[in-house]
Amino acid sequence: MTLGEHIQALRKDAGLSQEELGEKLGVARQSVSKWESDTTIPELDKLIAMSRLFGIPVGALLGIEESEGMDRELTDRELKALEEIARKLSENGTSQSGPKEEPPKKKGRRGAIAAVTLIAAGITLMLMSRINNLENQLGNLQYNVSNIQNTVSREIGSISAQVRDILEEQNSVTAGKNYEVADMDLLENTVTFALTATPREYKEGMTAVFSAVGPDFEAVEVPGTLRAGQTFTAELTCPLTDDITLSVGFVTDEAVVTQQLGVENYLRSNTEIGFYGDLRWSVGRTEDKVFFHSLRAGIDIISPGIYKTAQGGQEVKPMLGSLRLWRNGTLFWSQECEGLAELADGHGYIDLEVPAGELELKAGDKMLLSLHYTDNTGREDEVFLDGFVIGENGEPSGMARPIKLAPYSEDWENHYPWEK
Repeated sequence: MTLGEHIQALRKDAGLSQEELGEKLGVARQSVSKWESDTTIPELDKLIAMSRLFGIPVGALLGIEESEGMDRELTDRELKALEEIARKLSENGTSQSGPKEEPPKKKGRRGAIAAVTLIAAGITLMLMSRINNLENQLGNLQYNVSNIQNTVSREIGSISAQVRDILEEQNSVTAGKNYEVADMDLLENTVTFALTATPREYKEGMTAVFSAVGPDFEAVEVPGTLRAGQTFTAELTCPLTDDITLSVGFVTDEAVVTQQLGVENYLRSNTEIGFYGDLRWSVGRTEDKVFFHSLRAGIDIISPGIYKTAQGGQEVKPMLGSLRLWRNGTLFWSQECEGLAELADGHGYIDLEVPAGELELKAGDKMLLSLHYTDNTGREDEVFLDGFVIGENGEPSGMARPIKLAPYSEDWENHYPWEK
């Protein structure tokens, strides 16, 4: 039991409120509350006053056990030593404020206990004060160390970046390089880059070859054209995908040296439209069948895609589309979505009723909602919107919405029938 818990228990046993105890001790109720929550420690004079109020020694209030042999009578020498220690503690302000306790005046067990209690209380208060100071110093030290570590980490990161740039510059075979997306054809699924590279050391007769390579196509190469300032330029068209790496190779009679120009990570992903759709239903059940009283399909556009043309950045928006419901991989229902283009601007919600009366399902059956659409570039696509599977208890359970599509298989959670 902590000192605060002990004070609280004694107060309650005495039938006193915090305010009443505070009045008897000459302190505010808030002080008593802080003592009982161990937020602060009572001053020595308050400990003595409480020991008298509750009729227990200060040592018992502090939880200090009496040592063995305390029953014997103390000698004059031992009593004088205790008196001197108590006097010094009192002079040093150990009792802080309030009346000072007189040291023991006579031999005997009670006088010895009082002296020991006074000494123990003073030592306890001094130790607690020192511990609090040490904890504060430790907290400040940890805070300073954390700041130093963060500063050092930032400096190391900055230095590493500078060293990397210097090494790259030293090892670079180009004195200048650049590329940008010049055009995209979403219907043909291609992207065209404008490429520029200047060799660090030009040699008479040098030529250049620019290349692009992606995760799902082999390297596409085009020769560079020598321009003023010994700079080579070219336009390169390759399949539109993510993670396209662009490079240049300078060719001389002695060797071919290459330099990476950059990597385009999200060209294809950025052209995709973000959709959200849902299925809502109410069902009835027999022993082995599920009957749908109502089934509705809804769709909302989250965000348009973006792509770049010779005229600048353009948005990709759906123009025409149909919601389609699949039952165990077979198309069950389809209906055109009117107002899809307007919905692409973030206005409204498309809500369609599905002919649920024709739908009977059993445990294990799966339903999937998709959107088949054509965007403003003429590109067709189909995306997963929502789905559910009938559980063993006859309840439809929703399915997670995947980010990308994959070829159809029996693995329902990862593959979709329109990719078959």
